Amino acid sequence: MEVHVFLIFGDMRGLSYAVILCVFCLTGLAQGMRIATWNVENMFDTCHDVGKRDTDFLPQAERRWNTWRYWRKLRSITQTLAAMDLPDLVALQEVENDTVLRDLTRRTALWRAGYGYVLTDGPDVRGTDVAILYRREQFALCRSRGVRVPSALHGLRATRDILYAAGVLPTGDTLHVIAVHFPSRRNNSTEARRNRALAAETLSGLVDSVYRACGGVCGGCRMTGCASCPKIVVMGDFNAEPGDVIFEQTGDGLVSIVEQDRVRLRGVRGTYCYRGIWGYLDHILVSPSLYHCVRGLARECRFPFLLTRDGRMPRRTYGGVHYIGGVSDHLPLLARLLFAAPAE
Repeated sequence: MEVHVFLIFGDMRGLSYAVILCVFCLTGLAQGMRIATWNVENMFDTCHDVGKRDTDFLPQAERRWNTWRYWRKLRSITQTLAAMDLPDLVALQEVENDTVLRDLTRRTALWRAGYGYVLTDGPDVRGTDVAILYRREQFALCRSRGVRVPSALHGLRATRDILYAAGVLPTGDTLHVIAVHFPSRRNNSTEARRNRALAAETLSGLVDSVYRACGGVCGGCRMTGCASCPKIVVMGDFNAEPGDVIFEQTGDGLVSIVEQDRVRLRGVRGTYCYRGIWGYLDHILVSPSLYHCVRGLARECRFPFLLTRDGRMPRRTYGGVHYIGGVSDHLPLLARLLFAAPAE
């Protein structure tokens, strides 16, 4: 077993901290995999992208988004991934472009973790996209592509593309990963409902296409534990609580691994807090063939440095135009999978 140890230093509310990252290279064992999703809220660089409405996040704008604040946010994201024990797969939402991902994975302490990434290039007017980070030693990328949600064809506001990637694990299993960021509910308007339904239908069609291409001898039966069916995980910001009708529209090939009992949640657990009430807008869904690999429900990461001082809310980067210095208005959602070791 090879172990790499390195440190991240930074400033957190006036206090110095050091985070130790340990990167383990394991062979010959059952393959544990940590997967996560996180809306990192306005992960913009400081340069204008032509044709995009990103002017709120420029040095001359009212928010005065500058190089120092940009790198502080990247270091905070690095600190968070380190505290999560470096997930093998991370779906990120609200990422502006390739530049910020290159800076995150190559110019912070994360470079030692060996992350690769793929990113959509969608039509969102603000220029935010969906990305997947992957540890190259744990996920050998085979292919990836963005899938357009046809909002504009229906006269609706353009939304983020859906991102699909497939890779081979050390066990030899192929894992299909889909990252999403569904349109917001926007006061539950008719237009918002139509746009969200289109995103759900597009996701359902993508999942169906994976089943058709990889159905094997069973023809894509979608039965729990079927070895021939493709292993699919869908992660992202659905802008929807558990039990929302949107999950019925995504088809019957996915199972949620987020707590569904709203009584048990009681508004005190979740990844997002609105007016003091917590809820899950972020979700992880898996195909029935992958469900037996799941080890427990997905849980939010409530690290103190991601929360306000009273612990009641995620600590955002901005409150309006006022710089707060936090990371995001969402908390990361983390889950664990366990794949059987390959036969000798």
